[in-house]
Parts: sequence; structure tokens; C-alpha cells
Amino acid sequence: MSRAKSPKEGTAGRVASPASSAEEPTSSEKVMQTFRMPLDVVYAFKAEAAARGLDATAHVVRVMDGFHRYYRLPRAVVETLEADRRGLGMDRYEYFQHVLYRRSEAVQAQGPGFDQPGRGKPRK
Repeated sequence: MSRAKSPKEGTAGRVASPASSAEEPTSSEKVMQTFRMPLDVVYAFKAEAAARGLDATAHVVRVMDGFHRYYRLPRAVVETLEADRRGLGMDRYEYFQHVLYRRSEAVQAQGPGFDQPGRGKPRK
């Protein structure tokens, strides 16, 4: 017995990605998905989830949604970052690595937390 494909599914039963990384989902449909991961990654992930008061599923959804939707930054910011990413010829994973590397350079030059709100302003 075959099932009907949803409008967002590709030819092999795969779900097609939205046209925009910032696009909101059109339904609340959820899919069960299984992944194989190294045990140390699972333990670290579950520990981080617990530290945030989340179950592992909620944490996976939070991380994946953030990656997929640029952490829900405003659309204008996402469009700017996407243009930069394309201009650099990088996929999203490579681009996030690049951004984090650039941040590490700024931290090395200016110190940890250098742009923390309120830091460096004269006290009254």
C-alpha cells in the first residue's frame, strides 16, 4: 500500500526544503526521524539539553531549527548573510564555521566578552 506524497515531498519520499531559509512552516506536521551518531556526541548533546531544562528531542529541534532559519534573525539580516554566504561560495555549514572563526579572531584581538552589552561604557 503506498501513501500519498505531500506537496513538499520530492520523488524519493524526501521532504523538499522551503524556498527561503527564513520561511515559516505551512503546517504543524511532525515527522519521526532516526539518526546514527557517535556515543560521545549523544552524551554531550543530552547533557546540554538537560542543562537547559529540555529533553533531547526539544534540543535537537531547537538546534536544527536555528541552523535552518538563521536562529530566527530578522529577514533583512538573513538576506544579508545569505548574500555573503553565496558570495563566498560556501554552504551553510562552512559559512557558520567561517563566521565562528572570524569571531574567534575578534576575541583574540579584543578579549572575551568584548562586546557584552554595557561593557566599556563609563559608569555613572
